[in-house]
Amino acid sequence: MAEWMVSAAMRNQTLKPWRSAEESLLGGMALALLAVACIWLVLGPAPAVAGYLIAVVLLVALLLASLIMMHLAGSTRRQMEAALEGRARAEQRAIEALHESEAQRKEVFEHNPVMYFMVDADGTVLSVNTFGAAQLGYLVSELRGQSVLKVFFEEDRDLVRKSFDVCLTDIGQTHSWEIRKVRKDGSALWVRENAKAVRRLDDRSIVLIACEDITERKEAENALRQSGNYLAEAQRLSHTGSFGWRVATGEIIWSEETFRIFGYDKAPSVTLDMVVQRIHPDDRAHAQQTIDQASGDGRDFDHEYRLLMPDGSVKYVHATAHAVTDASGGVEFVGAVTDVTARKRAEEKLHEAQAELAHVTRVTALGELAASIAHEVNQPLAAVVANAAASLRWLDRETPNLKEARSALEAIVNDGNRAGEVIQHVRALVNKTADRKVPLNVNDVVNEVITLLHHELFSRGMSLRMELAPALGLVLGDRIQLQQVILNLVINGIDAMQPVTERPRGLVIRTLQEEVHHMLVTVSDCGVGFAAENADRLFDPFFTTKSGGMGMGLSICRSIVESHGGRLSASSNVGPGATFQFSLPMHQEDNTP
Repeated sequence: MAEWMVSAAMRNQTLKPWRSAEESLLGGMALALLAVACIWLVLGPAPAVAGYLIAVVLLVALLLASLIMMHLAGSTRRQMEAALEGRARAEQRAIEALHESEAQRKEVFEHNPVMYFMVDADGTVLSVNTFGAAQLGYLVSELRGQSVLKVFFEEDRDLVRKSFDVCLTDIGQTHSWEIRKVRKDGSALWVRENAKAVRRLDDRSIVLIACEDITERKEAENALRQSGNYLAEAQRLSHTGSFGWRVATGEIIWSEETFRIFGYDKAPSVTLDMVVQRIHPDDRAHAQQTIDQASGDGRDFDHEYRLLMPDGSVKYVHATAHAVTDASGGVEFVGAVTDVTARKRAEEKLHEAQAELAHVTRVTALGELAASIAHEVNQPLAAVVANAAASLRWLDRETPNLKEARSALEAIVNDGNRAGEVIQHVRALVNKTADRKVPLNVNDVVNEVITLLHHELFSRGMSLRMELAPALGLVLGDRIQLQQVILNLVINGIDAMQPVTERPRGLVIRTLQEEVHHMLVTVSDCGVGFAAENADRLFDPFFTTKSGGMGMGLSICRSIVESHGGRLSASSNVGPGATFQFSLPMHQEDNTP
């Protein structure tokens, strides 16, 4: 407003000389005309009428010319007044705009959510905006005139000095860095500083600094880094690595643990050839088939294979992957690979321990059947002796009866074979043999076991009925292990019927086809059965209802059946006794052992 008043006063002062000049000019012209007319009338000759008229006309013309000049001068004055007034209004608008711009600049500087500092070459704060000071917990007056190092941690101040020196050396160029500032309460504030040094009119250098708060981003980065460290450590402890595979481009990404599992140094890129080269030659074809199938149909995959390491050692790994569709519609697999070598070794040792325990159990069972086995061996041996004596008598006749002698010798051969089979079965059960699964007829396995038990059943006054389904088909199994299961179930049935005296004691063994691809073996007794509360514990290790039992027989039986892909269970009969049964999958001709 003051500027406008000054401008108006200046405009009025400018116009006043113009008005005075105009009035002076017109007055002078009027006086000049009047003087000329008077002189001419007094001193001049007597005018003729025509001359008088000419003088009057000239006087009128001069008067009109004066009026025209007055009009032109007034018009010029008015134009100048309008121009000066327009100029004054423009100047007023410019002043008002300047004031508004200055207010806006100050508002932006003070309240913009960015921290601004102006620092001289010595590091003294010349200016700081209100927002920036408040963000650090200070008033502007508490920072102005102070060293800028005040808002930095002690350990970061050398970096601040070096950064300022770079800015002052490189005038006019913008430099950026990330650093912590320390608030008044001692807490940290991460900022990204953009700084530029400029020269003032007095040739002094100052540094302009804009600070962006990046605390949340830094905290997120630290959390992500920490999470990544946790994940890497978890992968290392669990021996599980992660991977990504983009089928279209063949791009493969591995975690650090995956590189360690495969025995490669960390590299920016991985190829399928690197994966295939590490796979054991015996597993390579199957693994390649899995890879080709996954890349072709884009479905999840899960498989195990071995790795042959450069030092000749072998690792067992389990890989599983989930297929996802990326933004471009291509298939990408995200998966994990686990080093299961330790687990495989433990499984092998456990299997060896189970096999050793199973062997002990078989030997123990055979010890319990020693009398029966001796009878089964003695019976054919006695028959051999009798038939041999008969053969001698037939040959000692005056006319040897060769036909009868031959028949007796054939009986000797049959009895010898029978005794040999019993001994062979016993030796097979006693010997430690590796697992060997081959197609078997379960009915033959049952008959081989019963060969050892006829005398045991007869000596205890127990009957045996076998209902074996003809043309049952084959199962893929280990003969000795399946014999052990049947032998254990039959002995348990015999023991369960031993206390029974008030009713007939009989054992029933059945084989039948349970489903299209499964067959069933059942062993039913009419003994004392088992309590309902013990049903869920029968197959637990070291659980037994026998006074002298170890509690391992049924547990081993269940392990054997499950290793064959089957299921072992027990149930109480409608009448007395119990039934133990196990199912096994039928062998398919196109299956591979």
